[in-house]
Amino acid sequence: MFSREWFIYVFGRWILLSGIAGAALQVLLRGQIGIPDFPAFLLNQLILACVFWYVDKYIFQRHLGKVKELFKFPRVKGQFDTRREFAKIAEEYNQFSDDFHKDPDQPQIWLHRYLDLYHSVEMMERVLRDRGIDVDREYHRIVEENRKRGLYD
Repeated sequence: MFSREWFIYVFGRWILLSGIAGAALQVLLRGQIGIPDFPAFLLNQLILACVFWYVDKYIFQRHLGKVKELFKFPRVKGQFDTRREFAKIAEEYNQFSDDFHKDPDQPQIWLHRYLDLYHSVEMMERVLRDRGIDVDREYHRIVEENRKRGLYD
């Protein structure tokens, strides 16, 4: 948690940018425009929230790469490894495949199994990320390869 990036974010973004900008904006709203303290504070916070929404969005989008939504499912309790997750993916795939082949045109038959498979793949990604594997770099490499092959619009 207390990484170099964390200190830069906390001191750079929160203390320096928000603190100084907030204080300067408060003085401007109170002193120059004459808005009473509490309404000036609320307006100050609203203005800063509108500005820093984009600043934080940029910071985190840049930090997380182009992967905007990492996980749809909550983390499953317990300690997991790649072998366990591979076995779970294989199990979920087999169940999905069995249900899918009953009637591919009826998603209500196989949708639950598909989402179970998706969840097991997400869990494998979590295990890899927890081990420090740069999943985003590989993701971007695959996207670039597919873009060069003309697979995307």
